[in-house]
Amino acid sequence: MKKSELKSYIKENIRLTLSEEIDNPEYYFEYLTKLRDSGVTNMFGAAPYLQAQFGLDKRTAREILAKWMKSFSENVSEASPEDVKAQQDYNAELEKTVQLKKDAGIEEDVDEDDDDAEAIKKAKGARGKFKKLDLAVKALKNIETEMKSLARKYSKADEAEKEKIKDILRVKTPKKKELESLVAKLEKDAI
Repeated sequence: MKKSELKSYIKENIRLTLSEEIDNPEYYFEYLTKLRDSGVTNMFGAAPYLQAQFGLDKRTAREILAKWMKSFSENVSEASPEDVKAQQDYNAELEKTVQLKKDAGIEEDVDEDDDDAEAIKKAKGARGKFKKLDLAVKALKNIETEMKSLARKYSKADEAEKEKIKDILRVKTPKKKELESLVAKLEKDAI
């Protein structure tokens, strides 16, 4: 058998196997039900999970998912009269709750877009504060590193060098204190 014939044979067997499984999609239904119950994804986005779990192509996974979803609409007609009555009672109670909320002046739904816009506005306002804080912390760390380095040099230096290092440290110490107070203020403002 030639290589091309072997490839064709394998492809045909795979197609037949897949078409058998699609003809019997219940094979996948248990997985889809467990996936739905887990709450990992909205079931309209479950096709990629089928693809990954069973090695299906996108089209096949969508077809199986559609059959699974359709099976639910077919089962809706199986509701008993008691179930229908219970649902009607539940809906009536929900309507009463909505009316009570309106009477009490409580908003039914908070507009999430308004919340998002407010959060974006606050984040943009805070952007400059944190940048200043980051720069101040970086400058403080740099000056502390320089001062520690000078302190190490001081212990090994002769008298003339020690005086030069002391002079440098006298200049850097007020700068360090200023940066420490700035960092403290910016941290307080950020919180």
